[in-house]
Amino acid sequence: MNIQLAQLVYQALNFLIVFGALSYLLYKPILKIFAERSKRIEEGQKAAQKALAEQEKFEETKQKAKAKIEKERESILKEATDTAKEQAAQIVVDAKTQAESEIAQLKEQWKDQQRKEKAEMESQLVELVIATTSKVLGSELTIKDHRALIKKELQVIAAQ
Repeated sequence: MNIQLAQLVYQALNFLIVFGALSYLLYKPILKIFAERSKRIEEGQKAAQKALAEQEKFEETKQKAKAKIEKERESILKEATDTAKEQAAQIVVDAKTQAESEIAQLKEQWKDQQRKEKAEMESQLVELVIATTSKVLGSELTIKDHRALIKKELQVIAAQ
């Protein structure tokens, strides 16, 4: 086995040409494809992170909105409860006023009824006294005498 220098140089030159051609035609484009792919993966990851951040912001905004709505609901509920209490108190006051008015009206009617009955009883008493006096005395007294006598008797009865 003889190693020939020319053939060794020729083989080395051949190797360098094939290596250069392959690196120029295949290696650099493959590196470029890998770099682009890495860039796309990075962009996808950044987009995913951005989407996650936006989703977190959305969830935070959603929670804040829920809290705000809950506060508004509580405020409205409290306001409605207060209004209902005020209206209930007003209804009670109105009912008491109306009841007092009706009671006063019924008392007045009762007093009027008592006055009428008293006047009627006085009238009946006058007639009875006149009839009794006529039978006892055997003669009739004048109307003036009757009234004076009745008034005197009524005062005696009222005093007892």
